[in-house]
Amino acid sequence: MRLLPFLPLLISVGCIADVTIDLDGDGDGLVDSQEAEVGSDPGKPDSDDDGYTDGEEYTSNTSPVDAADKPYQNGWQIDACRNDIESTGSEVGDIAANFALGDQFGETVRLHDFCNQVVMVVGAGFT
Repeated sequence: MRLLPFLPLLISVGCIADVTIDLDGDGDGLVDSQEAEVGSDPGKPDSDDDGYTDGEEYTSNTSPVDAADKPYQNGWQIDACRNDIESTGSEVGDIAANFALGDQFGETVRLHDFCNQVVMVVGAGFT
């Protein structure tokens, strides 16, 4: 099929337009506009050098520019509301303080990272 005879018609009716494509220059899963929004480097797949790509951190609700804030190695899902929680006390119905404990894999986990989930804390004491 030859389109050449129709080219002047397409141009005259305005069917050709400027198209802006948001690229993922470093292939980390975040397009460059998202990188600008979160402050990560659009030319570096792992802006904070913590072993997780910027895209992995963004989808895990962690910061791609803070090496200390990264996904849990054992797959615990971190919720986006974790930074919006304010402790209200320690009575029934209150929001507990954001304490940290070690999990069964030796990693430190923080309570408020699981803000939209049910958390069961199991402890044991030995004498």
